Amino acid sequence: MSNRVPPIARIRLSRSLPRLLALPMFGLLLGVAMMAGGVLLVPGITGLVVAGLGATVSLMSLAGAVVLLSVRLEIEEAAVCLAWLGGERIYQLSPGPVTRVRLRGETASRLRAAPTFLPWQLGAGRLRDAEDVEVVRLAPTATAILVPTERGRLAIAAADEDALLDALSRAAQARQRLEELIREPPPDERAGASDGSSEVAPEFMTGIERATFERKVAAELAEAAAAAAARTDAQPSPEAAEGKAQPPDVGAHRGRRPGLRRPAWARRPAPSAGLLVLPLLGAGIVWGIAAAQDRMPQPATDLGRLTALALVLGGPATTVGAIMARVWWPRLVAVVVAGGLAATVFVGRALLG
Repeated sequence: MSNRVPPIARIRLSRSLPRLLALPMFGLLLGVAMMAGGVLLVPGITGLVVAGLGATVSLMSLAGAVVLLSVRLEIEEAAVCLAWLGGERIYQLSPGPVTRVRLRGETASRLRAAPTFLPWQLGAGRLRDAEDVEVVRLAPTATAILVPTERGRLAIAAADEDALLDALSRAAQARQRLEELIREPPPDERAGASDGSSEVAPEFMTGIERATFERKVAAELAEAAAAAAARTDAQPSPEAAEGKAQPPDVGAHRGRRPGLRRPAWARRPAPSAGLLVLPLLGAGIVWGIAAAQDRMPQPATDLGRLTALALVLGGPATTVGAIMARVWWPRLVAVVVAGGLAATVFVGRALLG
């Protein structure tokens, strides 16, 4: 049974299906073309390798499309959860105002995300070339909501910004109410303690007492959320460039310390997209030099097939593996690229002497 608290609200993100599916569809068509060319045009084991790479590219493209379509955003009591098929990212809320930034028009602010060539924006970004932010923008919206978190401000392009602001307000009030309940016992318990009965601290409760206490806290949270939903009926309008979008601070409750924010220079940079093509370039350079110097074995021989297979595995296959690692395991990108380059160096030394 999961101990995770149900989210306060699920926010519908603004999506542009043509932008989200353009790159996966291109990869799918490229993979199908590679499979057809490898089977019909390239003879021998090289053709099978090319067909296998095409199948890998097609599967990766389909997986990428499914992952992009599964991205969802949930507002919890003290965090914003960005989830997708196979993973999630938690942004702990921190004290500060929620603001709206204009991204299109005359007074628009520039929001740049990495890598810049993708038609969507997910992950690290830079606002006005001056502030590091996190971005969740799946469509070219005119505005975005900036939410303060412990990892920096989070820019969210929601389909309904009013619903997002309402959920953030309810989260702040519910969190504040929870802290008040934990910090102060209910009136009936205080009266019982004054009559001589001993009050049991939460950490020394039995299982039944803890379950009763948690049910009481959950009921209080539900009442606080319902009251906040009934009171929230008007939202402020956006200003020219960036203005207040929610008067109360999201994380400013009593008794809570603001989280320490890691400075920009100390943050772990994401693997560069240029790193992904190094194995492909290395294999191409070795192949080109060996072909120019007439050092390549005959393709019909076993040595020629093994050489072609080694260069394909050290070049295109390593690039595909690095792309997969960058999506799911970014810390392994350098290991995958280094392995492919090392294999290419050994092949090149064997061919060129």
